[in-house]
Amino acid sequence: MKKILIFAIFTLCVSQVFSQERSVSGTVTDASDGTPLPGVNVIIKGSSTGVSADFDGNYTIKVPNNNVSLEFSYIGYESQSVAVGSRSVINIAMNTSSTELSEVVVTAFGIEREKKALGYSAQEIVGESLTEAREVNVANSLKGKVAGVFVTSGSGGPAGSTFVQIRGSSSLSGNNQPLYVVDGIPISNDNLNQTNIFAGRDFGDGIKDINPDDIATISVLKGPNAAALYGSRGANGVILITTKKSSSKKRMGVTYNSNTTIEMVNVMPKFQNNYGVGYDDSFGFGTAEYEGVEYPAQGGGVDSWGGKFDGRLILINNLIDLGPVPYSAQPKDNLRDFYNVGSTLTNTIAVDGGSEKINYRVSASTLHNKGIVPNSKFARQTFTATFGADVSDRLHVETKANYVKSGADNRPIVGVSSGRNVAAALNLVPRNIDLAWLAMNGGRNEDGSYRNYKGGSPTNPFWLINEVTSEDNRDRFVGLLSATYKITDWLNIMGRVGSDSYVETQRQQYSAGTPGGSYVNGRVDFDTYRVNELNTDVLLTASGKLSNDFTGSMSLGATQYKRRYERSATIGQNMNIPELYTIENADLVIPSYTLIRKEIQSVFMTGQLAYKNYAFLDLTARNDWSSTLGEGNYSFMYPSASLSYVLSDAFNFNSNAITFSKLRLSYAQAGNDADPYQTKGGYTVQSNTFQGQRFARINGSVPATDLKNELTTSFEIGTDLRFFNNRLSLDFTYYNSKTSNQIMQIGLSESTGFGGLYLNAGEVSNKGIELFVSMTPIKVADTFKWVADVNFSKNTSNIESLVEGIDRYNFISTGNASIIAQPGLPYGSILGYEYKRSPTGELVVNADGKSYVRADELSILGNIQPDWLGGFTNTFTYKGLSLSALIDVRMGGEVYSWSRYDQNAKGTGVWTNVRENLTVEGVIDNGDGTYTPSVQNNVLGQDYFAARSWGNIGEEFVLDATNASLREVTLGYTFNKKTLESTPFDTARLSLVARNVMYLYRDSKFVEMGIAPDTAFSPTAAAQGYESFSMPTTRSLGFNLSVTF
Repeated sequence: MKKILIFAIFTLCVSQVFSQERSVSGTVTDASDGTPLPGVNVIIKGSSTGVSADFDGNYTIKVPNNNVSLEFSYIGYESQSVAVGSRSVINIAMNTSSTELSEVVVTAFGIEREKKALGYSAQEIVGESLTEAREVNVANSLKGKVAGVFVTSGSGGPAGSTFVQIRGSSSLSGNNQPLYVVDGIPISNDNLNQTNIFAGRDFGDGIKDINPDDIATISVLKGPNAAALYGSRGANGVILITTKKSSSKKRMGVTYNSNTTIEMVNVMPKFQNNYGVGYDDSFGFGTAEYEGVEYPAQGGGVDSWGGKFDGRLILINNLIDLGPVPYSAQPKDNLRDFYNVGSTLTNTIAVDGGSEKINYRVSASTLHNKGIVPNSKFARQTFTATFGADVSDRLHVETKANYVKSGADNRPIVGVSSGRNVAAALNLVPRNIDLAWLAMNGGRNEDGSYRNYKGGSPTNPFWLINEVTSEDNRDRFVGLLSATYKITDWLNIMGRVGSDSYVETQRQQYSAGTPGGSYVNGRVDFDTYRVNELNTDVLLTASGKLSNDFTGSMSLGATQYKRRYERSATIGQNMNIPELYTIENADLVIPSYTLIRKEIQSVFMTGQLAYKNYAFLDLTARNDWSSTLGEGNYSFMYPSASLSYVLSDAFNFNSNAITFSKLRLSYAQAGNDADPYQTKGGYTVQSNTFQGQRFARINGSVPATDLKNELTTSFEIGTDLRFFNNRLSLDFTYYNSKTSNQIMQIGLSESTGFGGLYLNAGEVSNKGIELFVSMTPIKVADTFKWVADVNFSKNTSNIESLVEGIDRYNFISTGNASIIAQPGLPYGSILGYEYKRSPTGELVVNADGKSYVRADELSILGNIQPDWLGGFTNTFTYKGLSLSALIDVRMGGEVYSWSRYDQNAKGTGVWTNVRENLTVEGVIDNGDGTYTPSVQNNVLGQDYFAARSWGNIGEEFVLDATNASLREVTLGYTFNKKTLESTPFDTARLSLVARNVMYLYRDSKFVEMGIAPDTAFSPTAAAQGYESFSMPTTRSLGFNLSVTF
């Protein structure tokens, strides 16, 4: 009896302890059809603690005791409040309505907070919107969906890099992209591409490794106001990715998603089809003999300024094996036949489940992409496992392991070089050359030698895809381990370790015969990258009710970030044994090795104070110690403060007209450190020797021993308004930021022994507005609904100052234009020569009156920044059927087009088609201030067109980048619960999807060139204003199937 009594008392005590804090889980569904509701907000009533339901409507939340209630809210549904009691599973069916909601968003360090408590702008995207009309690189899916976010696709194909920028460019020489954080751990977004303005391959960035099927939400923290706690790495904003986790539920669940699309070339260039190879509008042919008969013979020319096509039979000296061929135009759309119809197949299966104390989710995904460029492909396999457990009533642990194996064959080379860029080579092929002639034997002659209509550049495009090849493979592991211990009811401590490691190998081969000095006898390049980033966090948090009116929380934390980057590269030239492309077979071997290490140590504090749940004050401070700054400048601190004031709650004036109203205000500073080793002198060891000793080369820049951090100071004010029971909501933000102490490199005279010097100088400002509007114009009971979302942003970025004595800082300089920074001008101004004009505006021609000439002085020809960005999404639902369409708009800004420059010089562009009766009309500068009228008729085509390229007239090639696209369309049907009763499935949805459907508007010159105005050769800020024969964009069509059981 005594033992029984002791056991009973013990059991009672244990149950009482466990009741102090425990997990409650469940599933939230639509009451009308039983479909799950992802993203439903679940809040502990009277607090700001909450979670969001996952893709399958599942949630898990920790409750402090049995005497609390949970509030469930979701846009367009009636909110519900449910007492917890002793239950551990609470399933909710929500009825449609329009009531006020308490949205939960993920903020810094993965902390979930009520959106109304935030004093800064943060926008969230549900993962479901990324998985139907999807992209290989998930960052591309942000286009047009978030106000203030500028997204540009790389020109190297679907598995290439993506440039993402939030609220403009703030750094002259540093990184301008945001920090990516997955489940609280910053991850590497390294871009290991070898692109430059001339030529190189884009091997992709880090964000492309993320499987969109694993994403629950993406929160965009805009600028230092929202991202202050991430320190120098978050100065450009933060993109927080929260992956899916299981709810603590009794049974195991399975989710399967399959997405299949085909990709077709969306835009193609237009060509002139009247003239072939030659000069001076004449054939300029010699003669050659074939089987005893003499024919006109085309030499090794490349420019298409020859005579008009007349069908005569000619010989092509470099392709004499063809025999006589007609001097005639090729089909206007013949380049389309060069490209494949691409395809992407993605399959993901996930298993999740758990019990009251544990939860788990395991997923596996495969992606196979066949590119539009022949012989190109990309594959990715992703494996993810997450596990969470309440080890005790006070200790909760979470762990995650993510492994990604990816690889690609024959990524296209991008850049201005027609000797390497296959798109450039295709665009410059003379119009009388049949591509089938070049395709023979894969671009080889019968004897195996290099085949082309001429020597040198442009290279035969079929040689480029068959004999200039690449292969890359990446193995990446991201691991996370965290533990949270509840010391008391109001105090807990969290420790977290996250590691991001990958090894990437790259192999590039240039077969013997490839034009170019170091390539002609064969070459092979090997690169191996080993990168590791380790993040360690400790966070002590105290929270609780301070009085009847005040609640608060305070956190003290420390972080350590370590990065190790290692690159081993070997170039082998001049292959000894033909067709054996190994380092061992090379006569000349050039090795190199790079090791870069960096460390940042940080401490920070954050505090929140809430008054009656309508006034919220946040304060933060962070101090970083960076290893990359000058001695004595390692340490730098920056604070932030924000205020949120919910007017509708404070003055209790909620009504049908005004449902919710809030004002917010914030101020923040954030630093940005330097790249490693700019402060230290050093030497690079060379492979050659002198008297048995290795040479060592002095590093190119003077050691910047006093280098300080860049500092961004930002102010933000905004409002959140909702009307007519949330049928209309409006979120408006104004921001103003300045980044001073710019880290920039200036050139030095070679007599100093150095090429440049890094220093702190200059200031860049950004200011702008953001607007997000959501409305439900039509809603008919539970049958039909129309929801429209609009986002708009306008940013102005200016160069306030540079270092004293430096008038201009060049980002990119090539062709006949440069992209620069100059005080008093916008960031990324385009500098070049205009046409020379007389004082009365007439164009000035050269002395013979045949060509226009350039101005004497350089001028600003445009600016790469858009005037404004916008996105417009319409979603129509009728019972289980839904139709959604996204339009994104870029208004204003200019792009310098190397493609147009080169096609204009070579005579292949469609605008050079009319060459008869060309007239150059202008005035001749007499040199004494007077001008003589001039009219020249029957001007040669190259004098009229090509001279503008040769004459360095940049004005001609600066284009308006304004464009509007129908970015994505989704038509889907969600099967109701009754339909699925006789099947093994709990839910099922089938969708027809389209991505990059069509351009609604783009400048006519882009239409002529078949170029997309929203791509760039490199993921840097300045490169967004420089276009150089990018690969054709593609339109994707397919279907998406998602089922759970």
